[in-house]
Amino acid sequence: MLVAGVFIGAYLSSKFSGDRGSPASGVPALWQRRFGPSRANRYAGAFFGGALLMFGARRAQGCTSGHGISGALQLAVSIWLFVALFVVSGIAAAFAIYGGQGETRGASDV
Repeated sequence: MLVAGVFIGAYLSSKFSGDRGSPASGVPALWQRRFGPSRANRYAGAFFGGALLMFGARRAQGCTSGHGISGALQLAVSIWLFVALFVVSGIAAAFAIYGGQGETRGASDV
């Protein structure tokens, strides 16, 4: 059920988010502005990003969320530092990929 839920949730999220670019392209507008409309580039980025994530999870002997949740429940100081650093590195990665050019939405758009 978890695997099915991941696919169903991703599909529903993509349908209801409104950030899908033009329906014909299948590439979100934010991605198009930064990297162009190529579906192949989008799929390659998703594939290599997923492979990198899987490699890191395997090297760490677990996923980021699992380490964060189980360590936080044990009140391990090292995990609290780890969680802070992975949040900061996620923000840095987002700025590196999108260059701080994210969409800005007004209060009425949310």
